[in-house]
Amino acid sequence: MPECSFHPGVETEVSCMECGRYICPKDMKITPVGYKCPVCAKPARGQYIYIKPKQAFYGALAGLTVSFAGAWILSGFRLPFCLIGLFWGMAVGEAVRRGSGGHRGQAVALIGSACVVFGGLAGGLDLLGIGLGIAGVYSVLSWSFGK
Repeated sequence: MPECSFHPGVETEVSCMECGRYICPKDMKITPVGYKCPVCAKPARGQYIYIKPKQAFYGALAGLTVSFAGAWILSGFRLPFCLIGLFWGMAVGEAVRRGSGGHRGQAVALIGSACVVFGGLAGGLDLLGIGLGIAGVYSVLSWSFGK
């Protein structure tokens, strides 16, 4: 009986629909065309990095909504905003990511950063808090930059 290509010693009879490698149940990825190995089932890089104008618009809309609402709520507390600016930026970054359909990358991070700047300035927040908000955006959206 053939062995798994990724786990030597594990017997299997299932092979990848795309490349034909033998895969065990730990490695099987269910796709519309059948089981694929982890290498073939991995989405293409461009699928999450390149963003269409409509997706950018929805991402910006979601980011601005969260940014303005968060800045308005936080400006009413009169606390040193810089202490929680990072978390505010992370929330804005996540809103932009979800609004754009799950996209990440430099363009989405720039949209999120612009949302933080506009929301922070409209809410009257300090520059340190806005800078930490931008850092929060990049911490949520930056996993794919160096690849």
